[in-house]
Amino acid sequence: MDAAGRNSVLIVDDERLSIIALTEILCPEYTVYSAKNGINGIKAAEKHLPDVILLDIIMPGMDGYDVITALKKSEITRDIPVIFITSLSDVDYEEKALSLGASDYMVKPFSSTIVKLRVQNQVKIRNQMRLLFEKNLGETSSRVKIEFLSRVSREMLTPLQAIMSKTRIAKMSEASGGIKEHIDEIDVASRHLLSLINDLFAVSGDEKNAFTILP
Repeated sequence: MDAAGRNSVLIVDDERLSIIALTEILCPEYTVYSAKNGINGIKAAEKHLPDVILLDIIMPGMDGYDVITALKKSEITRDIPVIFITSLSDVDYEEKALSLGASDYMVKPFSSTIVKLRVQNQVKIRNQMRLLFEKNLGETSSRVKIEFLSRVSREMLTPLQAIMSKTRIAKMSEASGGIKEHIDEIDVASRHLLSLINDLFAVSGDEKNAFTILP
């Protein structure tokens, strides 16, 4: 997607008229980028991270096969679906394209409706994969947070129980007025902290480890 949240398409083709025609077909719905050779196409893919790449085969310098090979080797661009749009109609060319990781293959001259539908299909798959990834990431993040809260709460509970136990014994002793006030303050603070820890146990679903506050 682009900065505005629109799905985007990159066209890599050395034929100016082909780029213009494809842009006119896709521009109303997608943000369209273009490159006239393989090297610039790879740079554009790394910069814009389009949702789909439309790639010609016969180009000067790097041909389409070289380009898709480079794209699939890069961690940045390997998951971007590539649709070949070429004048090469022989089945051997199509088999090679698909074996290199292409998601689809179309032969020129192309139908505007078919181009729209095939791009739409790849974008839909891309969006579904993105949503699934974000969902899994969110669930993993939540689980890690809950486990962290539960572990920290258990580790805090042991020393706090010791403090509260000693405070309870101290309150039963014949302490002077000033010291008794300090003991009472420790007791109140400890109870407050224990209440917070019990809240953390509740949030993490670990209520069995909660500690009862004695009167």
